[in-house]
Amino acid sequence: MANGFTRFFKAIWYTLTGRAHETADRMMENPEAVRGAYEDIISDKKGNIQRYKQAIGQLIALVEQKRSQVKSLTDEVENLEELKAGAIAKAQQTAADLQNEGMAAEEVKQHGEYTRCVTAYQEFNSNLQEKEGRIDELEGEIENAQADIDSHKIQITSLHRDLDKIKSEQSEAVADLITAREQEEIADMLSGISMDGTSAELSRMREIREKAKGRSKVAQELAGTDSKSEEEEFLAAARSSNASDEFDALIFGAQQTDTKTETEPAKKTEDSDSELPL
Repeated sequence: MANGFTRFFKAIWYTLTGRAHETADRMMENPEAVRGAYEDIISDKKGNIQRYKQAIGQLIALVEQKRSQVKSLTDEVENLEELKAGAIAKAQQTAADLQNEGMAAEEVKQHGEYTRCVTAYQEFNSNLQEKEGRIDELEGEIENAQADIDSHKIQITSLHRDLDKIKSEQSEAVADLITAREQEEIADMLSGISMDGTSAELSRMREIREKAKGRSKVAQELAGTDSKSEEEEFLAAARSSNASDEFDALIFGAQQTDTKTETEPAKKTEDSDSELPL
């Protein structure tokens, strides 16, 4: 039972989502809708590129900070090298002075001034090694970061090319949709199923015309205008015949009149003869 309800609600959900997708697809066939969708995509791409640039900028800033640290540490190393050299020079001078005073070498090594020089030298040397190690570490980080920056710069260039392609694709997509819609409308017009309603309007006007002609004919029949039209037709034919005879008389003169006069008695004689019994 529960499975049946589940399938039922799933079917409703799939139906609704399917119709929503179909409606969305039909709406997206509108060139302006496509243009707007591409504008959103382009805007998102620009935002991503801008954030990418900001991240690269922060990475470059960190590299510059590390380079500054390397420079500072290098200056400190140079100073420590000088201090070491100074400690050695001081120890040598102290040992020489003490030995000139008749002090043995072992006694010189235990002398406070000499041990102070030795301690300073060891401290300077320890700091020097530590800073040199830090410099090596920073230089390695800078090298890796610079390689990443160069790779990101190449990626940024590629993203800009993709953005330009999308802009071109936007224009092409809108043009294709407009062309397809125009071609579809032309095809519909040629096949008699135009969506602009002109064919239906023309059919309706023709139907109205035929109905008007039918009503006029019925009205004429009911009013007796048909018989009057026939009489007018016969009178017009008679007038045309008389006019033709008068015209022939004017052209051919009395000859045609005499011919008619001679033929008429003969015709009457023939008619009278034909009436006699055989």
